[in-house]
Amino acid sequence: MVRSMTGFGRGVTTTKHFQLTVEIRAVNHRFLEINTKFPKEWMESEVVAKKMLSDAVSRGKIDVIIFLKELHDTEQTIQINWSLLNAFLQAKKELSQTVPMEEKWTMQEIVSLDQVLQVEKIEFMQDEIIEAVKNALAEAIQNLIAMRDREGQGLQQVMLQYKKDLEAQIAEIRHYAPLAVEKYRERLMSRLEEVASGQTLDDRLLTEVAIYAERIDITEELDRLDSHFNQLSETLNENIAIGRKLDFIMQEMNREINTIGSKNQSTQCSAAVVQAKTILEKMREQVQNIE
Repeated sequence: MVRSMTGFGRGVTTTKHFQLTVEIRAVNHRFLEINTKFPKEWMESEVVAKKMLSDAVSRGKIDVIIFLKELHDTEQTIQINWSLLNAFLQAKKELSQTVPMEEKWTMQEIVSLDQVLQVEKIEFMQDEIIEAVKNALAEAIQNLIAMRDREGQGLQQVMLQYKKDLEAQIAEIRHYAPLAVEKYRERLMSRLEEVASGQTLDDRLLTEVAIYAERIDITEELDRLDSHFNQLSETLNENIAIGRKLDFIMQEMNREINTIGSKNQSTQCSAAVVQAKTILEKMREQVQNIE
């Protein structure tokens, strides 16, 4: 199965104290790179998250972001720093001896005093955090993979079409390649007939044609390309990460086509080689998107 490396997934879970949302964004990357943005006190759950992602995804740059929303009905308390408040009171008393001030303070004034009133944060249990991260992340991973699979189906169709186009160009090369030897023999015969004729020259002609035919023979390259086409078809149907394998197949096909281009210089073959290399480059670009 072809799976894209780009995608997005979101998962949400709710506990007694908070609602946790996990978002995963994935883009192309040669290897697997996981970046997480968790609160520093959530280190244990961050380790769990990276393990879950590395088990589910083989390649790509993965960014994981969490959003925590405390529930409104959660019980909260306010701590009063009495010693600091008394110090403010004493300071106000001393100032009031020289600066006119209201004798009483409003609640708004007290709240504005730095660090006098502090909302006590709820300390969430590590087990609750880890379980919430697992649940939300599992949903996000499922959605990410589903999106990658959908995009992968499109990539597979594109690759199959390019494969068909490339096979057509290779068929052109296979058809016109033998004609190059015959044309060379005719040209050589014509030049030799201008100079002389005879059995000796005919033997030399046959030897020269045989050497030329061997030098430009591309049978092995065409056979290897057939093998690569079969490997490509099989790989596109495998149920594992295939991006690196496809990249290797593309390199091997490019090598064979370059060799064919350097050996056979007929007009028709040269044109087909150019078209084949153009199609292959498009295929290699698409492979960079496959996990």
